[in-house]
Amino acid sequence: VDEGTASASEIVSGAIQDWDRGLIIGNPTYGKGLVQQIFPISNDGSLNLKLTTAKYYVPSGRCIQRSDRQGKRPAGHPVISDEETTDSMLIKDKPVFYTNNGRKVYGGGGIIPDIQVERETYKPIEINLERQGMFFDFAVKYVADHPDVKPTLTITDDILEQFRRFLKEKKFTYKSVLQSSLEELQKTIKEEGKEDEFSATLARMDSLIEQEKHNDFNESKEYIRRAIKREIVRSIAGERGVYEHVILPTDKTIAKAVEVLKSPDTYAKMMQAGQKKAEL
Repeated sequence: VDEGTASASEIVSGAIQDWDRGLIIGNPTYGKGLVQQIFPISNDGSLNLKLTTAKYYVPSGRCIQRSDRQGKRPAGHPVISDEETTDSMLIKDKPVFYTNNGRKVYGGGGIIPDIQVERETYKPIEINLERQGMFFDFAVKYVADHPDVKPTLTITDDILEQFRRFLKEKKFTYKSVLQSSLEELQKTIKEEGKEDEFSATLARMDSLIEQEKHNDFNESKEYIRRAIKREIVRSIAGERGVYEHVILPTDKTIAKAVEVLKSPDTYAKMMQAGQKKAEL
């Protein structure tokens, strides 16, 4: 599980945890557990009012819904920041509940996994390649040029270079963190009326940032390889193929689950009463 887990899956995860039917692995979930009902408010049915009428609870009595009443987390935004990932922060001020075996679990919204896996962070180039559909567009072109390609393909350095040229043809660009900071600096300098004084320095900094963006591609090569393969496999083998050939072999959470399942002693120890967290 993680912050993208669907609300129904949160309920199932909580039930598995509370009844000690398995271990939950991943990252804390978002905390979506509201029950809503639609009431018609016009005779022709064109207008409806959606009201929240209840909240979902899991067997131990924990509420799935995370409260945002204090205004600390606007609705629609991730609820767990990088600063909140330590065990002490995750369970701070949360009500304590117990599973059937007596293991501690925590309420206050969302599901905190028994075993936490380091979450993957994404660099600006990776985010923008995804948002702008570059992997998908390249996969469409690649499959058209290579109709006999198989889901077992390996993304070679040659394919990476083809992708780099493809990005150049598409005039792909994005704004790095340094670029955003430079733009803020340029804005301040302009407001201070010192553009002439700093113009040469700013031009030099802009050139260096462009060089750094070129290096970003090399630093993200492994992510780019996986993403290219994901889209090529999806186009020829569908979602099932993506899971079989891309996600299952590389996903950290799945790898951790396999590791635990291969160690019956570890699994049994964690399921014992009073076991607070994974000690892996």
